[in-house]
Amino acid sequence: MTERSLKSPSLAQTHMQGPLAVNGSGKALTRAELEEVKKDLKKIKAEFDLKEPIRSFMDEKNTQWIFGGPPDYSLTNYLYLKERTHVHKPGSLEQVVENLVKTWEMERSHKADYKQHKSVDQERFAISANGGKVFNNEEANKVGNYNVLLDASPANLWDSENISWEDSHNKFHEAFAAFPWEVLEVFSGPPKVAFTWRHWGTFTGKYEENQGKGENLEMFGFGTAVVNDQLQLCDVEIFYNAEEFISVLRGQKSIDKVNADWNSGATCPFAAMVNKK
Repeated sequence: MTERSLKSPSLAQTHMQGPLAVNGSGKALTRAELEEVKKDLKKIKAEFDLKEPIRSFMDEKNTQWIFGGPPDYSLTNYLYLKERTHVHKPGSLEQVVENLVKTWEMERSHKADYKQHKSVDQERFAISANGGKVFNNEEANKVGNYNVLLDASPANLWDSENISWEDSHNKFHEAFAAFPWEVLEVFSGPPKVAFTWRHWGTFTGKYEENQGKGENLEMFGFGTAVVNDQLQLCDVEIFYNAEEFISVLRGQKSIDKVNADWNSGATCPFAAMVNKK
């Protein structure tokens, strides 16, 4: 098992530690700012009857947490509920897939012992991105999600051979306050699930030497996931444009020059709810 123990400003900002707004500090949210977020989250849930995503297996006994305890998703969930483009029906296949992927991300990013990851089939799990190396369960946990998902990228974009688990997370943690994820559409059900997805965040901090200007950075992609009869992930393939994502973070491309095939002009459901009030 890989021994891994890290510190963070709070359990609400473990890997993503940027400010909510562009202020030049690059600092994580203060305790007071986090408390305001939690108050606002509680308020919008009550006012609009919203439900937070479910990340399973966060209350398991004897879990070896990388940051000393289970993560607090208040900030991520708050931005997810306000900025998502799709609201899936309770119990729908879309919601099931979304919660499963969120659970997997939580376990991979916060549980030190991969054998305690219950969202995956321990013997069968394998994952690849953009036709790159297929990592087995232990390998994927050792190198980390970023190295897995960016493995097929050229070395000048992402040198996965020379970037450790810790270094890969450090490269991104000042860029965003949070980086929510949503399922857009599911095209087939178990055992092989095919789906499109969206990842997004407001670029308020820094990536390498480039200071964000508050751009809404979106990433779109397609994925397939084979699951077993317990809905554990067995074989995952992810496809997306890594070059565009990194190029925007480096300031080499502008937001309006990327995602040409994905920008559907989808409106924000939360904004529509507010307008109805």
